[in-house]
Amino acid sequence: MRLLVQYTAQLRTAVEKAEEEFELEGRSSLATLLARVASRLQAEATRHLLTPAGRLQPSLMVVLNSQVVSTREAESVLVKAGDVVTLMPPIAGG
Repeated sequence: MRLLVQYTAQLRTAVEKAEEEFELEGRSSLATLLARVASRLQAEATRHLLTPAGRLQPSLMVVLNSQVVSTREAESVLVKAGDVVTLMPPIAGG
């Protein structure tokens, strides 16, 4: 199945693109997709998705189609062909 992943904020800058397509086989969870995304990124971008221990960043906002999904729920949420996943790391400022 084919899905679209969109990058925002500093993750978009680190990846140097706004979006890309991913291909997954069979039934897959959102966590599986995010692990696949992280495996294709450079270290600077990966830190926005994964903690140093390799877990999903709890501060990462994930939007599946138009619904926000916490990274704690990502393992139990299944993705399907045509889904759009937007990754939104927290924005720091002052």
